[in-house]
Amino acid sequence: MAQVSFTVSARTAKLIGQENFATAEGAIVELVKNSYDADARNCIIIFENHNESSEKPTIYIIDNGIGMTSKIIKNQWMKIGTDDKLENYLSDGGRVKTGAKGIGRFALDRLGLSSEMKTLSKEPVEASVWSVKWSDFDKAGVAINDVKAELDVVEGLNIQTELAEQFSDFEALKKVIEQTKFESGTMLKIHPVKDKWEEDSIKSLFDNLEVLIPPQEQPEFDVHLFSTSQPDEYGQVNSAYYDDFDYKIKAHYLADKDQTIEFEITRDELDVDSLEKSFSEVFENDLMKKSPYTLPEIKKKTFKIKKTVKNLLGSSDTLDEKLIEQIGEFDFTFYFLKNVIDSKDKVRFPYKNISSANRKAWLEKFGGVKIFRDDFRVRPYGENGQDWLGLGERQNKSPGGVAQKIGGYRIGSNQIAGTVNISRIANSNFQDKSGREGIQENDVFEIFKNILIEIISVFEKDRNVIMYCLSELAKKKFKDEEEKRKAQEEADRILREEEEKKNSESQDKEPSDTDDATDGNEDSGKKDGPTESEKLLAKAAKIYEQELEDKDEEIRLLRGLASVGLIISSFAHELKSLRSRLTPRTDFLLRELKKYIEEKDLQGINEQDNPFYMIKLIKEEDLKLKHWLEYSLSTLKRDKRTRTNLNIGEYFERFKATWHQALEQRKVQIELKGNKDTQNIIRAFEVDLDAIFNNLLSNSLSAFKEKKGNYQRKVEVEWKSTDDHVAITFTDNGCGLAKEYQDSPEKIFAYNESSKRDRKGNKIGTGMGLYIVSLVIDDYNDSKVELLPSKDGFSIRVIMPKRKNSK
Repeated sequence: MAQVSFTVSARTAKLIGQENFATAEGAIVELVKNSYDADARNCIIIFENHNESSEKPTIYIIDNGIGMTSKIIKNQWMKIGTDDKLENYLSDGGRVKTGAKGIGRFALDRLGLSSEMKTLSKEPVEASVWSVKWSDFDKAGVAINDVKAELDVVEGLNIQTELAEQFSDFEALKKVIEQTKFESGTMLKIHPVKDKWEEDSIKSLFDNLEVLIPPQEQPEFDVHLFSTSQPDEYGQVNSAYYDDFDYKIKAHYLADKDQTIEFEITRDELDVDSLEKSFSEVFENDLMKKSPYTLPEIKKKTFKIKKTVKNLLGSSDTLDEKLIEQIGEFDFTFYFLKNVIDSKDKVRFPYKNISSANRKAWLEKFGGVKIFRDDFRVRPYGENGQDWLGLGERQNKSPGGVAQKIGGYRIGSNQIAGTVNISRIANSNFQDKSGREGIQENDVFEIFKNILIEIISVFEKDRNVIMYCLSELAKKKFKDEEEKRKAQEEADRILREEEEKKNSESQDKEPSDTDDATDGNEDSGKKDGPTESEKLLAKAAKIYEQELEDKDEEIRLLRGLASVGLIISSFAHELKSLRSRLTPRTDFLLRELKKYIEEKDLQGINEQDNPFYMIKLIKEEDLKLKHWLEYSLSTLKRDKRTRTNLNIGEYFERFKATWHQALEQRKVQIELKGNKDTQNIIRAFEVDLDAIFNNLLSNSLSAFKEKKGNYQRKVEVEWKSTDDHVAITFTDNGCGLAKEYQDSPEKIFAYNESSKRDRKGNKIGTGMGLYIVSLVIDDYNDSKVELLPSKDGFSIRVIMPKRKNSK
């Protein structure tokens, strides 16, 4: 009997690959994963000429991994469905490889009609160029082995030099290329592309890359994305690291014979000083006398416990032990971040101050529980906050708040974030679905989900106990809302009667024709006026009511400022376009004018009638306008709204450059004193530092205006590092602190405080500058701002904690 071999058409092989990449975005993610598997430290994605007018849009994906030799290209890259990653699942650098099916190269086909790869291998050193036309796979009757790609070994390949020359006009990209070591690596070029990559689709890719790798402060794999059509956007892809949380739970499952789970729980929701000083009675509750709820443990913030899976799931006879045994080691990090504090809760609970806007923005992007396999995200878990654990449905069955009786509190899905880290090695039973979108929903995965939910319940119980006890204390200390309303009505009545009594006494003292007739006929049954204590209570209530009105006014003003920011943001694109046209337009006008008349021909006429002089004035005003547009638009940049590691020295270099034009026009010198050592790194939003130091510099410029006489206007910024903090001293030699604040300088940080007045004595300053400075500082734990004595001018110190080294 004759034996025959199977054969596969080229089109069938291509279709098998394409089924795994339903979207172009998913194809790029797959190629980024390939860079990771190649032990790359850096991966750079470039969208070139992706605008409406361009006819040659191209995508580049570059990495500095180990590269490939021509032999590896022939035997592995060209072999569809290779089992190399399945057998050799660890990279040379010790990473667990993310791919296993051997069809990732078809991601190139999903993206474009043809592809070119330049690769430089590390050991041995060899450079190759590989290219293919994917349309060759579509020819009728062609078998897979009939399709050919071109492969050449070349000399002198230098990826860094090629990129630097090609993108020499793109400063941000050029800087990243110069800082990246390309001893080896791979450069993929995809052209022409199949999809239309508009601004929204590139932004969507950037956002999804941000959640591609798990949150960590110092990732071992950096990804950058650039678009030549939008040079001011994008850049480094930051992972979801965040240190502004109320609770953080780290759970590590050991997969040992006891099925142990190690917990590390960090509480950071309450102001511990306020808790100890104003709510100390709560520790008299029996629940708070037990570990881990005692005051010393709460002050310590972090505690560790161990539990078993049986502790969490119970020891039911129906529980299938064999299913649990199929679950390998995993890690689960869970964050709780409330994004708003109810005014009523501020009275009951000593909450720390939070930035609602920052938390809401972070949760919108990074919220939800996501799964990562070997440091890469498994979609679609947690995408757009997807509630695959069913926490919302679970909460609906027990909808009470955190202060309800012990055991009933359930967290929803809108104020949480989490990362589940599994591995191909330890969790081989978690197989992908055929389309790579999710894990197969088998019994092992179901019990795994239940374990995760019970880990979350450990957090729920801990928070429930503390808040329940504080709520019980509040019931004893404060009256309910109905009593407050009655007290307010009583206060109004007392003050009204007091006023009526004063008016009556005033009238009685005036002589009248009827005095004799009424003498001795006073109403003996008339009620006496309010007592002194009642008067004091009523006045206190009125003061409290006024304070609430002031707060409402403050909120209205802040809303107004926020609206202005939104309006500026909505016109950002038009403003950027205007900025780029400002300087060239006068040069163009001069060039056209010189076609008809020479400048020397008009030297004898009055300057005000000379068009060349008028154009010069216009250019000077354009430069001023361009500077202020650059300053305004810089606050809208994406990277300034991301909490990141900020080197103080590098920040103030940028700060000085931004203000250079304005300071030069005002003849102000700015001197920086400090270095760019890694000791001077804090974790902050750059826009927050801008809010502090832009306001301080703006005040200095006003102070220089008010100070009379000729002198060198000078601003000095000095920063020094201590063990845990960076202290930044800001000094100017202007007119110094206004007289009205010299006896109580702390008032300058109060809302609506300003020494700027018009000639009639009316306040003309917003009173918001230093108030905003204090608000920003309050948002950062363990930070403070203090005024320093200064004989000549004004001096202030801002102290901020250094970044945490732990990941």
